Amino acid sequence: MQQYLVEAVAAYQAGDFERALQLLSRMPDGAMPLQALALKANIFARRGEARAAGETFLKAARMPGADRVLLLRLAGRMLDQAGETELLAGAGVEILQSVTEDPALASAIIGALLNAGRATEAADFVSRLDTADPGQVMLGVTVLRSANRIERMLPLLDAALQNFPTDGMLNAERFSAALDLCDFDIQAECLRRIMDEGDDGGRNMFAAQSMHRRLMWSDDEAANSRPGLDQFLISRQINGFAPPRRRFGPAGGKIRIAYLSSDFYSHATMILAREVLMAHDRTRFDIGLFCYTSADRAVEQESWPPVLKDAIVPLRDLDDAAAARAISDWRADILVDLKGFTGGNRLGIVALSDAPVKATWLGYPGTVTGIGLDYCISDPIVTPESSRPFYEEKLCRLPECYQSNDSVSRARPRGARRADHGLPESAFVFASFNNVTKISREMVGIWAQILARTPGSIFWCLAPVAARGNLLRAFAQDGIVADRLVFAEATSYEKHMDRLALADLVLDSFPYNGHTTTSDALWGGVPLVALSGNSFASRVAESLLHAVGLPEIAVNDRAAYADLAVALHDDRDLLAEIRERLKANARIMPLFDSERFTRHLERAYEAMAQRARAGLAPDHIDVEPLPARQVPFM
Repeated sequence: MQQYLVEAVAAYQAGDFERALQLLSRMPDGAMPLQALALKANIFARRGEARAAGETFLKAARMPGADRVLLLRLAGRMLDQAGETELLAGAGVEILQSVTEDPALASAIIGALLNAGRATEAADFVSRLDTADPGQVMLGVTVLRSANRIERMLPLLDAALQNFPTDGMLNAERFSAALDLCDFDIQAECLRRIMDEGDDGGRNMFAAQSMHRRLMWSDDEAANSRPGLDQFLISRQINGFAPPRRRFGPAGGKIRIAYLSSDFYSHATMILAREVLMAHDRTRFDIGLFCYTSADRAVEQESWPPVLKDAIVPLRDLDDAAAARAISDWRADILVDLKGFTGGNRLGIVALSDAPVKATWLGYPGTVTGIGLDYCISDPIVTPESSRPFYEEKLCRLPECYQSNDSVSRARPRGARRADHGLPESAFVFASFNNVTKISREMVGIWAQILARTPGSIFWCLAPVAARGNLLRAFAQDGIVADRLVFAEATSYEKHMDRLALADLVLDSFPYNGHTTTSDALWGGVPLVALSGNSFASRVAESLLHAVGLPEIAVNDRAAYADLAVALHDDRDLLAEIRERLKANARIMPLFDSERFTRHLERAYEAMAQRARAGLAPDHIDVEPLPARQVPFM
């Protein structure tokens, strides 16, 4: 075998790679020495056979006496060059454990691991990325967010911003991480920069922030309607293309409604919409659920009732253009997007669709600009007349509430015990179960005032471990010690609904109110104090409370919010009376009356259809309410 190797080296040096490979092939694979494997890998590389080179360098690296760092680096580079991301991911951890000084290779492997669904493993190597390369930094941010290692994003971004202080995406991601971590100091710094017209980084940050994240801190409808990152990405995707719309189906035929979402599983949107999707009058409407739910979550659909399961049209494996064609082939009259600018949306499908009418509903509390939507389905509280100038869409306002609610299959409290959740038996429990991104420093200050005025009370909130230290510090700054706070863990929806009933009073967030979390509290029989503002997101709780017959516990003044919470703590008879009204109203008022809501929504679709069939442009629509229900519906 040594002779074959000597001759192969000579052939290689002479440039006769074919001869060299022939000689090496005479050696048994299992007995090929390290030098022969390394030579074979080099020959493959010189011949442009990157995959074969990468696999062979990998074999050589695993042999006794091998220069692992060199050979693993070469293996990784070859597999990356070949575009073999699966092979690169398979060997990636092994490579990065040895190769510590190659940011470009680290970036390729981290990207391959992320694509393979192995973000947790990739997160361990993010420190290898080059903070002087914004693309590598953004890859690291994506990995850390996917791995739920948000706390590690800030050091990475701070290092990158030393090189690129005005970069919009880097600054926007830093602000976003601060929202996730309740880092109120960074949030305040970011807001100061955004409000400073002379700060280039602040302007870029505002433009690069996602529209949904903007709602977490802004109660200004004018600011919320300004273009952001979402519109930029969509405009680049569609490049000015606006498809001509098809004609609406003929009068007398069924109206075909295509609901578009990735949330057709046990997601908050489906908790709200499930009963409506089932209750549609199939004699007048054809319903399609155009679904790009991930495969692991879509398995839930197998247990759905036939009326829902049979309506699913899978889009997951189609690109946006093909998905838009599928909606067209189904002959959808009205395309209803349930995502808006929330995470995981595919608004490119909406932009590329030729549906005669396109609307947004339920998923996003605000205008969804830049994709050619005709209507925003809302109500008179979340979008009063003053909202019209700030919406690209026409407002189609349902008479009682924009939010549907499932009152049939939705979980109910089953009798949890305070002791199981770390709550004192005799304490008055204020609660907030909204995502911590909705917790503003201002609201912490107001909640602290409430706690200071109600000695012995407890504040119970949902917060990931990474955010708890910042929350405790903020409350401490306002005079509230740590033992007044109890943190809840994330859990299943059923267990959450069970524990929710242990609270005495919910304190809602601002400027982004709770949406599903607010209706969850009301469904669980727990009143809440809500602060209402100047935007869709900050008026949701008020809308829900009106629809359940408790408008007086939604206020529009900070002092009144605190005073009301304290008054309900102090007057237990008044709180008990409100609880009893909530219990009774849930059976007769519109909020949980899915059948009534569905009929109103269908009237909205019929009004859209009437205009479209008449050749009229979309215009504002206010749906007339049905007669008030006189008897309980559940």
